[in-house]
Amino acid sequence: MKAFESIETSRTVIRRLMVTDKEKLIALLGNTNITANMAFPDEMKTAEGAANLLKITIASYGTESPLLAYAIQDKNNSRFLGATGLNPMKNKEIEIFYALLPENWNKGLATEVMDGLTEFILNDGTYQVVLAFITQNNKASMRVAEKNGFSNYGLVTNQNFKDLVFLYKKERNPS
Repeated sequence: MKAFESIETSRTVIRRLMVTDKEKLIALLGNTNITANMAFPDEMKTAEGAANLLKITIASYGTESPLLAYAIQDKNNSRFLGATGLNPMKNKEIEIFYALLPENWNKGLATEVMDGLTEFILNDGTYQVVLAFITQNNKASMRVAEKNGFSNYGLVTNQNFKDLVFLYKKERNPS
């Protein structure tokens, strides 16, 4: 999948990361309340690691194998709200993930972002199934997935997580 420029939801813009996102991305990836539920290696959760990830991601957008990581910004005031992304997998499946800064929790933004990104992916036609791997204690993300029509396939092993995680799936409706 090629990196898209941006996708709009009713309250957000999902857009490519920019150099100006550095401090907010460092804050996001440095917050253990957020990263406890993410499959990022410890070195990416440091200021240097987050800055390097940003640099690599931006450089990759124009390549054949871009990192599909994006900023989530407020549509009205351009404030950085969090990050989201995609991880292409085999069998026409793609993983979706997101993380919001804590001040943006419990406002329906995760549901909106997941819905907008999932709709974009499934309408694009490249992928048939969107996956979300959710840690066992992340009840909020489970509710977000369920609100977006994802089905829980139970606990699975995922090489990026040390513990079993819930696998949520949403499949493209046959035409």
